[in-house]
Amino acid sequence: MTPLQPLSPRGVAGPVQPPEHPPLLELDQVEAGYGPYRALFGVSFVVPAGSAVALVGPNGAGKTTVARVVSGLVRPSAGTIRFDGRDVTRWPAWRIARAGLLHAPEGRSVFASLSVEENLVLAFKGVDRRTQAEALERAYSSFERLARRKDQAAGTLSGGEQRMLSLAKVLALPRRLLVVDELSLGLAPAIVDEVFDALRRILAAGTSILVVEQHLERALALAEHVVLLSRGRVLREGPTAELSADAAVLIPPAVGTLGTGRPTPPQPRAESDPPGGERLG
Repeated sequence: MTPLQPLSPRGVAGPVQPPEHPPLLELDQVEAGYGPYRALFGVSFVVPAGSAVALVGPNGAGKTTVARVVSGLVRPSAGTIRFDGRDVTRWPAWRIARAGLLHAPEGRSVFASLSVEENLVLAFKGVDRRTQAEALERAYSSFERLARRKDQAAGTLSGGEQRMLSLAKVLALPRRLLVVDELSLGLAPAIVDEVFDALRRILAAGTSILVVEQHLERALALAEHVVLLSRGRVLREGPTAELSADAAVLIPPAVGTLGTGRPTPPQPRAESDPPGGERLG
């Protein structure tokens, strides 16, 4: 395997978007942090329209911070973020979401006392009945076990099923770009298979995807392009076929693989703290 190539002045080893696909999302020299700690250092990459990009790296690399910055949950301290050609760097999260960028964060977010269907209907509030019915149909076709449990209280579902429900609430309504964060965290392999199958259908329907994921096997199978992130900096970016070997070197095997016979042991999470951050000043 060839060694990692030196970075260009812009902070990447080469352009990620093919000429026929203009970027839907572009990060240009983005920096961000938490209080006195800086988590991102001149991060630059693009998500071409109609494609999937995997953002991968070890724990503490800053992947979740990138997802939060892109969706407006964390305000960058420097750099520019463009979505569909517009500068959204200073936009609030609600305005970015209304423009068509949807963020599915890690973890579960369901109303335990409501049924599965009531959770979905509440999530689809504000759209007309026809759109709501179509969204319900998409949610149930994407996650068939939710259809079988539509009258069951969400709080009585298994952890994996609650994760499915939280994803179904955001995946069923079409968006321009979907940012998904650590989908496989804590889920059994069979459920992860269903989740990534749903993502492939969403991608085929025209929604671009930025997938933030520790498990290389899953992320690289979905994405056409990959961005390697470490300590808040982009090391390499480019076609998945060219960078999969470098990604395997960057991420330890215990984190980068997901078995098909039994759940992967839980991995320590570092990104709730400043990920790989350096103190400012």
